[in-house]
This record gives sequence, structure tokens and C-alpha cells, in this order.
Amino acid sequence: MDKERSDGATWHYQLMKHKTPHLGDDEGIYYAIHEYHEMKDGQAWTMDPVEVIGESVNDVIWSLKAMLHDIQRHGVKDYD
Repeated sequence: MDKERSDGATWHYQLMKHKTPHLGDDEGIYYAIHEYHEMKDGQAWTMDPVEVIGESVNDVIWSLKAMLHDIQRHGVKDYD
């Protein structure tokens, strides 16, 4: 479910593996969903994980379905 930005670049939800010493499991590993942008000059992702919010229940359901679809399609990438 790639989404198109106004500048023609695309983005999708991306599950990312974080390694942070004081968060997550004993090794500091946890997973979070980010927006992942594919642009002409490279790739980038949001610094902070995305929130699941919407103006209606259907908005939230759509977001969750899009996130699950994108995780299945794009897998997991390292945040670092």
C-alpha cells in the first residue's frame, strides 16, 4: 500500500528493529512502526514511531490494515 507524496516520492509503513540499551528486552531490542520514504535521492524514515490515530473508527482500522499489509510486504529493517 505505497502512498504517494505531493513531490512524487512514495512512502510506506515500515517495521523497524531498534537497539537501545535501556529499552526493550535484555539486549535493548524492540520493534516499532515508522513511515519509510523512498525518494529520488535516497531513503529516509521518521525519527519517531508513528501513532495510530484517526477521526473515526474506520480511519483507525484502515491505518492498522495498511500497517499490517506493509509489514508483510516490506519485512523488518534495522533502525540504526
